[in-house]
Amino acid sequence: MTKEQVSAYTLRISQANTSALAVVLYDMILDDMEEGIRVYDAGDLERFEAIVKQAQSFLQELMFMSKMDTPTGCDVMSIYLYVNKQFLLSIVRRKPVEWKVCREAMEKLRSSFQEISERDPDAPLMQHTQQVYAGLTYGRGCLNESCDPLEDRSRGLQA
Repeated sequence: MTKEQVSAYTLRISQANTSALAVVLYDMILDDMEEGIRVYDAGDLERFEAIVKQAQSFLQELMFMSKMDTPTGCDVMSIYLYVNKQFLLSIVRRKPVEWKVCREAMEKLRSSFQEISERDPDAPLMQHTQQVYAGLTYGRGCLNESCDPLEDRSRGLQA
């Protein structure tokens, strides 16, 4: 991932509730799959393996978040297990295995969780995060985001 992607994901995670966090994880997996194919086509197999392992760790986070007490949760878990198996095979064979099918499944699940997150009234999981203001200043060709360091004095460790 690029520095800009890491920064954008960090911001999204800090503002996300549970369902929005799932959407962020799906986006990270899909970005890693896209980057993995690009790296594989370039012939860098070590980097490909590292990217697949990273995508697999994001998938495992989704698996930990799954609620297995519902029939839908069991169905979603079976999809996660299938995708995880394909990631493992990709590491062993050192090439993308069934990634088109996996990508389609992950995109469908992402769109479903996106709809859920838009209706989810829960508060963000992270409390006492800095408020980010976008659009107050503009950089050359980009929108700058800034934080007010004096905004919340209750952040951080208290003695």
